[in-house]
Amino acid sequence: MTLSVSVVSTARTLSRPAHNARHQWAERASCIITLRGDDGHLGRGEAAPLPGFSPDNVADGEQALRALDLRDVSANWQPNQDLIGELRRASARIPPNLPAARAALECALLDLWARAARVPAWALLTTNGNEPRARSLSALIMGEPEAALQQALAARDRGLTTFKFKIGRAAKLERELETVRQLRAVLGPGARLRLDANQSLSLSDAKVYLPRFAACQLEFIEEPCAAHAWPELRALGLPLARDESLASGARPEPGDRAAILKPTLIGGISACFALAEAAQAASVPVVFSHAFEGPLGLALCAALALSLGSESHAHGLDLEGARLDAPGLPFFSGSEIHAWSEPGLGVELEGARA
Repeated sequence: MTLSVSVVSTARTLSRPAHNARHQWAERASCIITLRGDDGHLGRGEAAPLPGFSPDNVADGEQALRALDLRDVSANWQPNQDLIGELRRASARIPPNLPAARAALECALLDLWARAARVPAWALLTTNGNEPRARSLSALIMGEPEAALQQALAARDRGLTTFKFKIGRAAKLERELETVRQLRAVLGPGARLRLDANQSLSLSDAKVYLPRFAACQLEFIEEPCAAHAWPELRALGLPLARDESLASGARPEPGDRAAILKPTLIGGISACFALAEAAQAASVPVVFSHAFEGPLGLALCAALALSLGSESHAHGLDLEGARLDAPGLPFFSGSEIHAWSEPGLGVELEGARA
């Protein structure tokens, strides 16, 4: 049985712009790869490099996906096969500097194989065959500090109890610190607060401000500054978590509070499994997060969170934070993602034809 490949480019305007300290995104461009087997089953994946973070771009990813020769890749997965090994061997056809394209191909193969087997995608990724427990979600709070409390309260009304606030805006650290103090006071001691600076802080600012932020009982601080400065920050007893540095070759280390994995940035399912294994060896919880992809990208993150992600730490897959207005996604239920029963990723794209 052979596979045919088709690729289409697409773009969507985000319902609200997304921000961090350095970048703003009002639109997300991507390309969708569709794999079709002779039996008519389809599998889809999304390549959506994130400008400012990804080393690749949509045009190069689309070119690589269109050039794929998958004649030796099976349209059906057999239970005795090494799923992750087969995904890794397939995506090795794509250069490693195109991680979003690799993620798209592996996602499409997982979707295809699960649909052909008539099981949800998460079922192929779990080792014991049991339905995984639901995973809680964290709220993503972006934009000006003065709007943070309103965003957090709206998220709390939806049932969320973990909140991630983006910090590091130029000349606004004092305002951001006051905002975090306000969030802690209003949300109460039971709320989990996370900060994410996306490596925007200088070492001097990090050493001055982060201990003051940490006094607000933070769960962790993601990527405060360049990785070479982490030893000095560790000496201050700060709760640090890795995110984008994992896409640049860093690995989870003992003492990290979390490893945040984004399949689009690190190269797909097989890369996530490799980092999750390293995290487990270092006793570091694994948290999955999006890169503002569309429904396919979010569904892949959900399948991985259910199979590899921490049961005790919230995952950054809230639809509001992802800037998605897609209530029909089968894994999403307000404040949690849960195992779905639909085959594959459970996502049917508007206008897609079998």
